[in-house]
Amino acid sequence: MRPMYVSSRRGRGIPPDREDAGDRVGPRFRYKRWVGVVALAGAPLLFGAAVSASTGWSVVTVPQTGNNTMLTGASALNSTDAWAVGEQFAAAGQAPPPPVSYNWNGTGWSLVATPTLGVPSSLLSVSASRPTDAWAVGMSVLGKHDDGTLMEHWNGTAWSVNSSLVATGYVAELTGVVDLSPTNAWAVGQANSSLLEHWNGTTWSQVTIPDPDFTPGTNDSISASSASDIWVVGSTLNTATDEFVPEALHFNGTAWSVVAMPQAGANTSTIGAVTDISASDAWAVGEDIGATSAVGGSTLIEHWNGAAWSIVPSPTPGADPGLTGVAARGPNDVYAVGSNVPSINGGTVQGMILRWNGSAWSVDTDPTVGSYSPLFAAAAVAGAANEWAVGTLSNSSLILSHG
Repeated sequence: MRPMYVSSRRGRGIPPDREDAGDRVGPRFRYKRWVGVVALAGAPLLFGAAVSASTGWSVVTVPQTGNNTMLTGASALNSTDAWAVGEQFAAAGQAPPPPVSYNWNGTGWSLVATPTLGVPSSLLSVSASRPTDAWAVGMSVLGKHDDGTLMEHWNGTAWSVNSSLVATGYVAELTGVVDLSPTNAWAVGQANSSLLEHWNGTTWSQVTIPDPDFTPGTNDSISASSASDIWVVGSTLNTATDEFVPEALHFNGTAWSVVAMPQAGANTSTIGAVTDISASDAWAVGEDIGATSAVGGSTLIEHWNGAAWSIVPSPTPGADPGLTGVAARGPNDVYAVGSNVPSINGGTVQGMILRWNGSAWSVDTDPTVGSYSPLFAAAAVAGAANEWAVGTLSNSSLILSHG
């Protein structure tokens, strides 16, 4: 059986002959490492029934793929339409399976086929503007030292690959997408340098980033409350200190501009995911890697109030934390997901959920604590009945629901 190596970017699996991929381009793309986590392709899969937590989170029973699977992207359109996407890993000697996608119809989650690509591929982010219009983005392994960006479109019936713009490189992947309408979508990622791309209803085209040193975060780093209020979060090079610090880009419907984000003291920090509630309310999450308050760093959460970004105090349960997803049903109902290990003595990488109630962040209970269960993305929408979090549970597809 071939080991599945978890990369320093988003938990994406790397074949063993490419296991250095997470560090190919140096500190510019350095993000959380899942220390000591090695899964075996073909290992037993978990099919357990739903498990409830006192806080209302529960594990949703979903159809499994028959392969090791991790879900790395999620989005919700409304109470009866949501998506989760990711990657599956076949046993050694078997053909690479296609990326995985699930759809929620208001009653249950179902597997939805994606095109067979013939090479290791993953979908890292998904977004829909309506039931007949959704985009999912990610990457495909084209060779030992060559990747290609991947875009797939949902037309209400099937997923299909869109090849109007494919970027290749030593590390090439799209890690975030926001779909505003059938004629307006944005995607971010990297291909040797940073990528910002726009869909106009006919084709994808590359857009110039206003800061050439800006790098989008490696999680769901793009979000929009409208076509004239879009955020991308990530990092930029501080030439005075030669360190990468948090930074955001904002689109006002006409042009992109650079918006500063505070750094957590003099420490190295990363911002990977964002949710845009309104023009005066957005949240971004990541990790303060150099923090002294917790071994391996502390959680990092920043808020936009319409005028500036500021750091908001957040708890750091366990050790070696990292927040990789954030979503909201409203200004007083926001949650962030990620992973940690139980203590400074280590242990199994497990899910971590924090919640904002309008006045403070607190730890929310994850029902999978104690199992290998990192969470990678979150999805919610105003007025919806459920909040979602996705990841992997003992190498099986994991979807958590909170009513």
